Amino acid sequence: MNTVKSVLMPKRVWPLWWLALSLAVAIPILIRFLGDAPEDNFSDKDRGIREENGTPNAEAYFQFTPPIELSRLANEWEPQQALILSISFSEAIKDLEIARNFVNVLDVAHSYLDIYVFCDQKEHKQYAHFLSLINPHPRVEAILEKTHFVDSRSLLRWTRDFGPIFGFGASDQLVTIDLVYRDMMKTLEVEALKIDEPLGSMRDFFNLNGDAMPSEVAAMLQSEYDIPVDIVRPSVSMDGGDFVSDGRGNIFISRHTLVRNGGNRSELENTFRRYFGAKRLHILEALPGRTIPHLDMIVKFLDHETVLLPDFKVSKEKAINPYHAELNRKARSVIEKNERYLRRHFPNHRILKMPMPPILFKSRDEIVSEAKQAFMKVYALDKGMVAIDEINRLTDAQLAELERQVLTAIRRETPSADFSTLTAFDAVLRQYGQLPLEAFIDHYSEPATRYRSYINSVFLHAKDGRHAFLVPRFTSSNSGESALLEKWEADVESVYRTAWPKAKIHWINCDSMVSDLGFLHCASITVPLLATH
Repeated sequence: MNTVKSVLMPKRVWPLWWLALSLAVAIPILIRFLGDAPEDNFSDKDRGIREENGTPNAEAYFQFTPPIELSRLANEWEPQQALILSISFSEAIKDLEIARNFVNVLDVAHSYLDIYVFCDQKEHKQYAHFLSLINPHPRVEAILEKTHFVDSRSLLRWTRDFGPIFGFGASDQLVTIDLVYRDMMKTLEVEALKIDEPLGSMRDFFNLNGDAMPSEVAAMLQSEYDIPVDIVRPSVSMDGGDFVSDGRGNIFISRHTLVRNGGNRSELENTFRRYFGAKRLHILEALPGRTIPHLDMIVKFLDHETVLLPDFKVSKEKAINPYHAELNRKARSVIEKNERYLRRHFPNHRILKMPMPPILFKSRDEIVSEAKQAFMKVYALDKGMVAIDEINRLTDAQLAELERQVLTAIRRETPSADFSTLTAFDAVLRQYGQLPLEAFIDHYSEPATRYRSYINSVFLHAKDGRHAFLVPRFTSSNSGESALLEKWEADVESVYRTAWPKAKIHWINCDSMVSDLGFLHCASITVPLLATH
């Protein structure tokens, strides 16, 4: 038997280079998964942002502070002042679909609100490139008149997760609530488990910058609108996408956030009372799988007494393996469990339901193609046909040529070898000691569970009363699914207009965001209307 290193055998220890092959998929997921919160303890020194000699305290961005009494939290449906976004110019230029999506949001939102885009202008070449993409737009002057690029720091798109939550104090002043976004347990995990984490420094870098961003939002609002803005930092570790409020003291988080904060519900509820003015903390379930466990994918309040939930659709095609079937079952179970809880605890609320497309799983052909490419790369590396530092930089044309070279080399050993049919490729796998193809498919799981959600939308409410929803649009090359998506869009528009009959519906193509596990709501924050001087 030939001895090519296995990528398909389940019990082998995979070589280090296999991790390198996975980095492109892992980066957008890993940098969004976070850890636990520290203790809610204050010392006199911790309360200040300056040292005794008056110089700025280096920890000013991250200190916990005492609470400020709130009169109320801001609601997403009330009149608004501005839309806050963040962007990495390098990421946007590297993937022009991200840039196009961003420009589409600017094009719609500028007619409703001021827009503030937090970015790192040290990336001046990428900044100039991004502006050049906007320049040909027919409404470029109007867009740029309302869009303000705020020189900040290196940030990713997920503004909702690391940005502030807004409330109003007893004197009606704006209060920004700054949650802990960083992975507070990572250092301990690395030390305890002796983990060599290639993405650790990158993730920590973006998390630190995200944690500092609310301070810059508060400073910007004070400067732009000449108003006092307070900032408080509770010892709560949470992504903003997992925070849902009905505007009347009921706050909803997922079980994941409860666990991140130590699992003591009464203690966490007390913190929410002190800092958020909460009357009750409700724990719901987030979607299962390798995804971002945020409630804003499946729960949305459209006013104080109207809550939007998904009607989860399962593909008519049979699940390709037990893992896919289990995810479908668990997703439906989570959504139904949340609905039962809300109907039981809020019997007088109006519950609206809109379609949620099936999980986007890879097809059998895509899995076979992935298995073929993985085997080809392993063989090529093992035989010295390509260097490890080059393998992930090959173009499609170069990969096709490498496949031809690999097949030629294999035919020197087995003249009848072929990749063109499933049976022939399976024979090659077996010859080289790999897992049979059907077993590989049966064991297969995607590195990311790709949900699509129309609920992850943004409500824009201009000061003159005009209002609109920015809603994710999803497309499909499959004619049958494309027809279903078109039908579901009509249903989605009807549901949103049930709550807000005069709302405009603006569709933003979000196909490029599906694998990033977040959509329009995840990538934005709205600022409530301000009493400016």
